[in-house]
Amino acid sequence: MPARPPELNPANGVTLLRLVLVPVFAVWLLEGRPGPAFIVFALASLSDLVDGWLARRFGWVTALGVFIDPLADKALQLTAFTLLAIKGGCPAWLAVLAWSREVLVVSGFALMALVAQDKTVRSSPLGKLGNLAQMATLSILLAVGAWPPWARWEGAAQLALAGGVLLNFMAGMQYVARGSQAYEARQKGL
Repeated sequence: MPARPPELNPANGVTLLRLVLVPVFAVWLLEGRPGPAFIVFALASLSDLVDGWLARRFGWVTALGVFIDPLADKALQLTAFTLLAIKGGCPAWLAVLAWSREVLVVSGFALMALVAQDKTVRSSPLGKLGNLAQMATLSILLAVGAWPPWARWEGAAQLALAGGVLLNFMAGMQYVARGSQAYEARQKGL
């Protein structure tokens, strides 16, 4: 039997760094330092690719990583949505929809964990695509605030961001549906 990887490994270290970068990003954006805030957000977004690659490549997939990776993603994204909505960089309804989607996902995960004892919920392809679209378009909207020439991309980025939020919202409904199906199967004794 292969040895379990240590919980504290380089992949999880990159994920923890992403969590640490969230308040740095928030403070710099709130202080009116959009250039540094964009750079921190972009680096944190790219770290999501790095930690996943490291975990798969070197067999460092752990329970801690499975828990903190989506937590770090959501902390970064929801902070960006909230602050951009407050500063007028994205419509408030998009931020509300993004937060609502997270409530749906947490509800679906909780239902699956409680009813089906399924604690290893995998991200759906739809959710991964939505997550990528959100990270990319949030980066563009942050770049618009940092460098005025990027302003011509603002409308397209907001439209793409709405598409990413919609994809993630639909993925959230998939998780709730999976949880409901698990509940129904358990009720039927399957």
